[in-house]
Amino acid sequence: MQPDFRVESRTYDQVVRGSWQAYQLSHNTQLSDEALVETASDCLQLWLPAGTLIHWSTRTRPLQYNCLQFFWPNRWYMLSAFYNERILKYTYATVIQPPIIEIERLTYVDLDLSILVKPDQTYEVLTQAEFEQMADLLNYSEETRIGALMALRTLTSSIQLSVGLFASIPHLLRQADFHLQKCERGS
Repeated sequence: MQPDFRVESRTYDQVVRGSWQAYQLSHNTQLSDEALVETASDCLQLWLPAGTLIHWSTRTRPLQYNCLQFFWPNRWYMLSAFYNERILKYTYATVIQPPIIEIERLTYVDLDLSILVKPDQTYEVLTQAEFEQMADLLNYSEETRIGALMALRTLTSSIQLSVGLFASIPHLLRQADFHLQKCERGS
């Protein structure tokens, strides 16, 4: 079965930073047997099995771990949860401009601000200096700067309170072959 979704990450000045193919998961796909907070109905969930080729502007390399990505059409962030087989290793929360979601394609602007979140909810803001540098270099609009910093605050508050977003990330996946399950249903 072929991946059915193309994702493009761009810089603020619209240069393609990276791209990859992913499998779109149905909103009712059971990701885990854990009791999880349900994601909003407008959440787009993508599956990237380990080995998926990620085409960065500098080089192409295979994804080391399985990855679940979560995008929302009106939110200034996305989540990428990485799994060693079925076990959560960490989640990256990336501050972005709200993505453009089309049929079989998603494009977003990465605002160079991200957080690494471990399964125990400890976290580290990774790229605050890069955000400031790129905001100056690429002349981020005032709206973009404010939107990005508000998204960062939303993310850190969610982590600190252990509610919302990060309560929807499974710590143990039900399976590690969601892309094959979809294929089996279609046959």
